[in-house]
Amino acid sequence: MNKLAMRFAVVRFMPYVQTREFANVGIILICPRTGFFNYKLENKYQRLSRFFKYFDAKVYKQAIQSFSDELERIKNTLESSSNKNPEMLRALFDHLARPRDAIICTSDICVTTGINELNELDRLFSYFAEHSFAKEQHEELLTKQIQNMIKDIQTAFPFVQTKIGGAEYCANFPMVQKQEDKISKIIKPLYLGQNNSSDIIQKSDKWISIINRLRAFSSIEQDTKIMFPFESAQNQSAAQKKALDLIINDTRNAGIELVNKDDTAEIKRFALS
Repeated sequence: MNKLAMRFAVVRFMPYVQTREFANVGIILICPRTGFFNYKLENKYQRLSRFFKYFDAKVYKQAIQSFSDELERIKNTLESSSNKNPEMLRALFDHLARPRDAIICTSDICVTTGINELNELDRLFSYFAEHSFAKEQHEELLTKQIQNMIKDIQTAFPFVQTKIGGAEYCANFPMVQKQEDKISKIIKPLYLGQNNSSDIIQKSDKWISIINRLRAFSSIEQDTKIMFPFESAQNQSAAQKKALDLIINDTRNAGIELVNKDDTAEIKRFALS
């Protein structure tokens, strides 16, 4: 499928012109070829308060609402227009992303490609505003930690990174143990320390679903032992705790052992069993 060329600008919150410090709070995206124009903004101030402790949250909310209103007017005008000339859309975007002396401003215009405009908007927002790459990094570090632990105990059969499944359905796992060409154990570390409880639940749901699909396609047996060592937030909110309680129940029902990464005795027991 052919990819679409798109242009985007990162929306920035810069409360103090004196220091030029800023935080990314949104994305504006256009696709001249299709006439697409849309945006995504961070309306909550909670994350930003960690960086700008003395700034009035009400001022941010007013400023981001005003900027949102401007973008919504442009979006509605374009949607009602029968003439979506690519050059006109580019010129409008250039004007919108011009340098401005305001606490809400934008980066220089950048170029990206994607199959779907809305999906690309979500991906860019997740990357620039929510720092999705950092969340992935958490899980990579956790995986290396568990891998090193397993190597140190010298199991009878090694745990290796393996793709499980066939042409119909497959998934990669960082630690898989085989005995006589049969998959006996799977270890998949999960980072469950996201701020948003929905993200925590969705992360777990994804991997439980993968396990169930592999079972349905007979790529793994029903009795294959599976463990999800996890890392959670240090100071959990009530919502995060509730999400983790739900996940404990879900994994138990799916026949998956969920264990805290710090419970090294239990992880070693599983690997040696």
